[in-house]
Amino acid sequence: MNRSLIIIVLLFVSACSPTETPMPITATAEASATNSPIPEPTSIPSPCPTAVENMATCPPLDVIPVIYDDDGSPDGTTALLYLLNHPEVDLKAVNLSFGEVYPEVYIQHLARMMDDFGIIHIALGYGQKPETTDNIHFPESIREASSNFWGFPIPNAEKTYQAHPSPELIVSVLRQSPQPITLFVTGPCTNLAEALRMDPEIKENISAVYIMGGAVYVPGNVHDFYPEHGNLVAEWNFVADPQAANDVFESGLDIYLVPLDATNQVFVSRQDTNEWRRGGEIADFAAEIYDWLMNVFDREDAAIWDLMTAVIMLEPDLCDFTPLNLTVITEAGNKLGQSAVLSEGEPNVSVCLEPKADMIRQALVDIFSSSK
Repeated sequence: MNRSLIIIVLLFVSACSPTETPMPITATAEASATNSPIPEPTSIPSPCPTAVENMATCPPLDVIPVIYDDDGSPDGTTALLYLLNHPEVDLKAVNLSFGEVYPEVYIQHLARMMDDFGIIHIALGYGQKPETTDNIHFPESIREASSNFWGFPIPNAEKTYQAHPSPELIVSVLRQSPQPITLFVTGPCTNLAEALRMDPEIKENISAVYIMGGAVYVPGNVHDFYPEHGNLVAEWNFVADPQAANDVFESGLDIYLVPLDATNQVFVSRQDTNEWRRGGEIADFAAEIYDWLMNVFDREDAAIWDLMTAVIMLEPDLCDFTPLNLTVITEAGNKLGQSAVLSEGEPNVSVCLEPKADMIRQALVDIFSSSK
């Protein structure tokens, strides 16, 4: 979540947040039957055969396999609900990076939430804090609030679910997949960058990477939490691990970036969430999250950073992309984490600069309201 309104959110949830730094929940095999174990790594397989007699081993061609990798924000959680609801998504893994949450804690909340919806087959992963020390990190009060699931009731609170280190999980899922997978990255790029360092060959089985992050031609948002900070150019997901973001940019992968330039233009209203509620219980919870955000902020709309990235990933024609050669500044200073445009060199990122706001909002209504 990249986001000035989270400051007000924290004022709302702080009364019910832990007063001490929460200890990570140790993942155990106690409830391993309720989610998928990490696959054993193998060599990257050939794409799915098209012969009719072999199609039983492959998902339908109109279903997109996706690995979800978020930092646990409310809008990132809503993006997960959208992907769980979407009939064209085959979600292979749910990962968390070290951003707004303690990943080992919040992955348990997501597992409990999915279990409550009857979804028990998706592999779970948690990331670690980046090793570098110059990065700017979210305030601890944010993670304390997230450890309380932002104040929402926690279902299945007595259960603990098996989870795995995210880089290893990403490598294994990619190596097991019979077809290339799309990666959805809406937190720091730490998990993907570490997976690429572990096994560069996984690039062969990544069809595309959709990233919410960066601020290309607009100001950054570090000052949302640190008003006196001199960094006016970086966005939170990149400044939390600039080296990881730059490594991904330089990886040669097919990257589609949804920066603040685009997310500053799209909001949902209570009219939207009321229409979402025509769907099932997953849609109801998505609406509840955004109604809560609007109530806390005392306004009639709210930004949808990660959520709109999920929509664009599945309907890329809902944004006009511009090819750019981008780098992420990794040197300490007031430009740390900046997504800077290079005047020379071939484009390495397709950047969403002109989102089709009305159509994005309608796509959300279409998916949530029609869900069961």
